[in-house]
Parts: sequence; structure tokens; C-alpha cells
Amino acid sequence: MTVQRWRQIEELYHAALESGESVLAGAEPEIRDEVETLLKQDTGAGAKLLDQRAADLIRGLAPPQVTVGSHLGPYKIDSLLGRGGMGQVFRATDTRLGRAVAIKISNEEFVGRFEHESRAIAALNHPNICTLHDVGPNYLVMELVEGETLAARLKRGTLSIERTVRFGIQIAEALAAAHAKGIIHRDLKPANIMLTKSGLKVLDFGLAKSVVDPALTGASAVMGTPAYMAPEQVEGKRADTRTDIYAVGMILREMVTGRRSDRIAVPPPLDRIVKRCLEDDPDERWQCARDLKWELQSCGTVPVPATSRSWNRLLAAALGLLTLLLAALALVRFREEAPRGQILRTNVLLPADSRVLSLAVSPDGRAIAMALVRQGK
Repeated sequence: MTVQRWRQIEELYHAALESGESVLAGAEPEIRDEVETLLKQDTGAGAKLLDQRAADLIRGLAPPQVTVGSHLGPYKIDSLLGRGGMGQVFRATDTRLGRAVAIKISNEEFVGRFEHESRAIAALNHPNICTLHDVGPNYLVMELVEGETLAARLKRGTLSIERTVRFGIQIAEALAAAHAKGIIHRDLKPANIMLTKSGLKVLDFGLAKSVVDPALTGASAVMGTPAYMAPEQVEGKRADTRTDIYAVGMILREMVTGRRSDRIAVPPPLDRIVKRCLEDDPDERWQCARDLKWELQSCGTVPVPATSRSWNRLLAAALGLLTLLLAALALVRFREEAPRGQILRTNVLLPADSRVLSLAVSPDGRAIAMALVRQGK
């Protein structure tokens, strides 16, 4: 039986669960027999049997001999990009479209998890998450993400608060999209985050767990990278979206300090955000990635004089205009022949995106005070 025919069985099985066995009327006998066998099981056992038979089918396929210059279907292998515990990643060319792609080939013992990763990625469509183009018997064809991993970048030193906040927002946006589909990453770390010219990409959903389909990975399985794992993950307890938020906290700390140790102080204004990400009790953390994204966005609006040249220039211009205003007021106040009741009109250029909350001129006319609101601050 081919992978394509097994996918027909899988689709019919789920259709029969939703609409009844009448959908099997026009199916081929072999496919109908397989689906009927699965339907005789209870729902949970049927789903597990379905996954097991799919994994057995993939295991029975001879793994392709991949060398530079060889082909996987329409994909020509160009070079080896990397090798990990679960398989290898190659740079390849889609000869039909002339498009460069990345092909991830799974080791035989991880074909089950490979199937899970393909389902996880296929369910996601977000600019900060790698795109899945195609699926083969034991390989994934994904977009080729040009750039360097965050892990490689951190080897050269820490990031500024501004870049840390920007990257943190993009990670939170990617997680929010995944969590909205019921998918938890569970292995978020700098090595699985790629920095590109157009933005950040979250990679490698090989350990992803679906809250909709627990068969993707057992809820109590202890998997992940220990340095970034939340306490409940280490203990084999149930992982949820807040497990990923803990990992984000570790990554934020490492980006801005260069270390993961809690003995290293995180500079404000990130300190409060990171501490809440890293609470041992999941109930005390940020409860969703969108909350974390909002906090990081708010953090990014706080002026940081050491790194914000544009804000310094804007502030200097405003102070200059205020000085001119004070000089004009003083001239009017102390000019001997100034007519009574003369009104002074002037313009003050305020910082961008700000509004005046209150304004007052001192009794002697020598000073003006203004309270401004800018992006909620």
C-alpha cells in the first residue's frame, strides 16, 4: 500500500466519524475494509491504530540514499545544511519551480515524530514560522530560511534591549499563531530560531504537542532541551501554552545578558517581564503569548536614552522650541511700551504621536510647563 492510499484511508476514517459510515459507499474495497476495521475500535484506540499503521507503512519504505547531486522526486540535493539527533537537513532545488528549499530527512527511529512535525507545520501559516511546501515518505520540504540561528548570533555577544524586545515580540507572535491552532512547541530555544533580513523565523516543531490531538506526543513525555524547559515539563507534568512562555523568558534573558543563570540581573524595563515568564507556577506566568506580546510592545515604547538617538533628537528640538517660547514671553513681559492685553501667539512642535494633557505658564511669564501623553505613557 502506498502512502497516498493510506492518506485516503485516513481522510475517510475521519469523515466516517463525523458523518457516518454512509461515506464509505463509493470507496474501493481495500480502503473500505481498512476504514471499517478502524471504526470497530473506540475513537481513541482507532486514532492510535491509525497513527501506528501509518508509521509502520513509512518504516517499510526504503529510505532514499541522499548524496549531493542526487534527487528526491523533483528535488535535487545541493548541500548538507546540518545534522541532528532526529535526522539531516539539506539544501535542495525544486527543479519544477527553480526554487531553493530545505529538505529535512528523518532518521528511521523518528518517523512517527516526523509525521507529527509535518502535521504541526502544515496547520500553521505565519510570517514568523517556517512554511511547509511538501511532504515525502520520510522527509519534509520547507522554505529555505537564509540567515543565522539566534544561538549562533549570541555566541558573538549580547543584544541591545531594543533588538531583544523586537525579537521577543516576533517570537510571541509566532507562538500566538501556533497556540491558536492548539499547538505547543515544547522545544523553543535559540537554536530553533532563525534570524533573517526580513524578520525572525521559529523552526523545528519536531516535539510539538497538540492539545487537540494528544497522539502527537504523549502528554507526560519528558522531551525538550533541559536548559529551556519549564519546571512542569521537567517533572513530566502536563505542558500547555505557558510552558512555551517559560522558554521565551529564558531566551529573553539570554539575549540581553548572554547567560541563562538567574543570578544575572536583567536590566529594566525587561526585568519584570522576564521574571513573570519564569515563575515556577504556570498560573503566575503570563497566561498567553498575546499578553506577553502586548507587554513587550509596551516595554518598547519606554525611552532608552542610551540607545534611542531619534528620541534624543526629538527631545532636543522640543527643548529648543520651548526656549524660544520662553524668550518671547520674557520679551513681551518686560518690554516697557507693550500695549495692555496684547496676545502672544506661537507654535510649539511636540514629539511625534503625543498630545498635551495639561499646560501652564508661570505667573512671571518666565517658564512654561507641559504634561504630554505619548503612546500611553
